[in-house]
Amino acid sequence: IEQQSHRDLTWFFDDWVYRDRGLPDFHIDSVHARAVVSGGYLVTVTVENLGGAAAEVPVKLEMTEGEATEKLIVPGKSKASVRILAATTPTKAIVNDGTVAESDMNNNEFTITEELLNH
Repeated sequence: IEQQSHRDLTWFFDDWVYRDRGLPDFHIDSVHARAVVSGGYLVTVTVENLGGAAAEVPVKLEMTEGEATEKLIVPGKSKASVRILAATTPTKAIVNDGTVAESDMNNNEFTITEELLNH
């Protein structure tokens, strides 16, 4: 499978196949946005996985016009970050669109305020 996908899947087999580490539990730990000289924002979203199992999860950035999604592997009991270029003003960051099983999906959204953008 690794040869076909050209990816290291050790984390997947360790947490989901060989051991039962439970379900992940994602939440957005922080969001930082910086204006880009050419327009738009560079947004860094840090996701924390409170659960024991690692997973590759989508991180969606909603903007005043459109949205962008990047995938991120977050190990169990750890944090990971992804940078997303926003062409227009970012309004909300969301981790997991329901495609990854997790123990609590009630803490997966982060509203981006004007204060955060002007900081």
